[in-house]
Amino acid sequence: MAVTPPTVSVIVPCFEQAEYLAEAVASVVAQTLSDWEIVIVDDGSTDATAETARGLIATYPDRRIRLLRQDNQGVSSARNNGIAASSGRYILPLDADDLLMPEMLEKTVALLDVDPSVSIAYTDQHQFGAVHRIVKTAEWDTDVQRRRNLFNAGLYRREVWAAVGGYNPNMRLGYEDWDFWIGAAERGFVGKRVPEALIGYRVKASSRQVQALQHHRQLVEQIKANHVEWFKDPWRRWRHWPRRVWRRLRHVTRATASGA
Repeated sequence: MAVTPPTVSVIVPCFEQAEYLAEAVASVVAQTLSDWEIVIVDDGSTDATAETARGLIATYPDRRIRLLRQDNQGVSSARNNGIAASSGRYILPLDADDLLMPEMLEKTVALLDVDPSVSIAYTDQHQFGAVHRIVKTAEWDTDVQRRRNLFNAGLYRREVWAAVGGYNPNMRLGYEDWDFWIGAAERGFVGKRVPEALIGYRVKASSRQVQALQHHRQLVEQIKANHVEWFKDPWRRWRHWPRRVWRRLRHVTRATASGA
């Protein structure tokens, strides 16, 4: 008998994060929306990631939790492989050291279910660990998205991932989320914010975000190279024309208009 696909596929790449994995999985198990699956992707870890994942599968035998293992290829490839192996109509990538608040899936799924014009649902962020604070995300704005990443994790329709072509493996040093959201915006997908802190982001001295900031300039240039047309500014060279050229252009325009 065919198995009915879940509403949500939660993809959890894990590289040397075994100590946090149980908390991340427990936060999904605690969701008020229970129609989900978890695909844990062990990205070539040398710690106890695989053993921890198998233990979690045994702990929750009535839940759809699976483990994939691969040689270390980076988070983009881990997410892509996990998504390809999943079957939910909505996708939520969750880092192994982060958490979901209990109503995260229920509220983001409800947003996408009720509004077919929206393809990405994201929330505010609860930072915990080294700090404890609520970070409000910005409303969806493609112009702002060019300059900075609006959010990290978000629930989105599977067709977004297919249309973008997945997460780009050349973003191995970080900012793969930002690169992915730009790819989605390029293709006309729209996001919407749920104004509640429903994602828990663990802040610690050494994290992928900290490492990415150390390569910020390099990563921004890579994003621009990945999305040449998106960052192309047809007005850029005109801004540097001498003032006399602009005065002459205005004069010709006015003369043409008066003679029409």
